[in-house]
Amino acid sequence: MQKQKEYMDKLILDFMKSGKDINEILDMPLSYVTELMREEIKPKQEKSLIAAFGG
Repeated sequence: MQKQKEYMDKLILDFMKSGKDINEILDMPLSYVTELMREEIKPKQEKSLIAAFGG
């Protein structure tokens, strides 16, 4: 649960840094914000195991 809060904090701060009004952010449906958060933290898919580990 703590990790999810950290992701939400980062997402909200990113919105604010990009110029989004805090009232617009707070008016967003929670399901929409949660979906954005999932997309942001989704692991990258690599074509090979070597590429995944920086090789």
